[in-house]
Amino acid sequence: MKVYVDSVGCEQREIDAQRIINYLRATKMDIVNSPHSCDYAIVVTCGVDGARTNASVSRLEDVARQLPSVARLIIGGCLPSIDPEKIESYNVYATFSPRNLEKLDSIFGGKIADIPVPNRSIFDDKTSTIEETSPRKEYDIAKNGFKIIIDDGCMLSCSYCAIKKATGRLRSASLNAVVSQFERGIAQREPTIILMGGDTGAYGRDIGLRFYSLLGELNEHPGDSRLFIHDFNVNWLIEDLEDYEEAFRSDLRFRGMAFPVQSGSNRILNLMRRPYNHQDASQAIRRIKNCSPNLRVGTHVIVGFPTESEEDFQSTLNLLDEVNFDFISCFPYAESSNTKSAEIPGKISKEIRSERVDRILTKFGERVKSFGV
Repeated sequence: MKVYVDSVGCEQREIDAQRIINYLRATKMDIVNSPHSCDYAIVVTCGVDGARTNASVSRLEDVARQLPSVARLIIGGCLPSIDPEKIESYNVYATFSPRNLEKLDSIFGGKIADIPVPNRSIFDDKTSTIEETSPRKEYDIAKNGFKIIIDDGCMLSCSYCAIKKATGRLRSASLNAVVSQFERGIAQREPTIILMGGDTGAYGRDIGLRFYSLLGELNEHPGDSRLFIHDFNVNWLIEDLEDYEEAFRSDLRFRGMAFPVQSGSNRILNLMRRPYNHQDASQAIRRIKNCSPNLRVGTHVIVGFPTESEEDFQSTLNLLDEVNFDFISCFPYAESSNTKSAEIPGKISKEIRSERVDRILTKFGERVKSFGV
């Protein structure tokens, strides 16, 4: 049988798609590059916000338009769990989420649980080289390099986030599994290794470990790979700050990491259900930067969250100034249905959201990567 596989999601969903491709090859399926002549089309989707939902729907429309009349469409990733009404108009044969890839076993045979989580995907952007040395470019290159998925799911309940409907509670990989993949990356002389997860800093809390313990274990392995950490929620840093200071002080291989602070306004952080305040986040991240001068630290911010005032936005600018982040991802608030933030009155206009993104771009220049309103 001929199977077409596509992905619209984040790096973790792209890894899911690659794992599916590896599984299908193991079950003797023929992977094709176009839906035109396939028997099955599998599209791994994203539903993190309205913009990504629209991108997923657009891709589904494109694939469905090209499918032969007898072909079967399978929709995976986050969208079926987050916004199922968006896929009701399609002739869908089956759906699956990041937590139940094994649903594919009943369709294709085999056992996807026997297929290891890959460290790369065919969806990675391979156009950049490690010689590009700005902090933003280095971090983006690492995200397209050798990846280790250390956990999925999340322990937080942010009011704007819909992803947890698809990924569920935290589920950590075993320490041995992570260390084994890290050793593989070192042995292969990978220039970068990035640790990724649904809630990276919460790693191990469901299996009696802490993320700083994992970092200490990895520190025991010599090698020249630059180590990056993706989306480390700052509340975990604040809780165990001294342990993280020790971990980052002990090794020069740590190169880049991102702490998604989201806002500098304590009032907005409370509405977002982020479990920290401006002052604690700023102090903790600055202490990490001070103890590890080779570490390049980035963040995510959301501007135009419901009810965000000019004073609230100025607090975010102040936080970005205080920490002096090396790179910044700036997202205008994009509402996702079925989230708590969708129920908050006082929505901010598209014009104001766009203007606040532009002000961050103007103030922080090339350190900023912005995403459209």
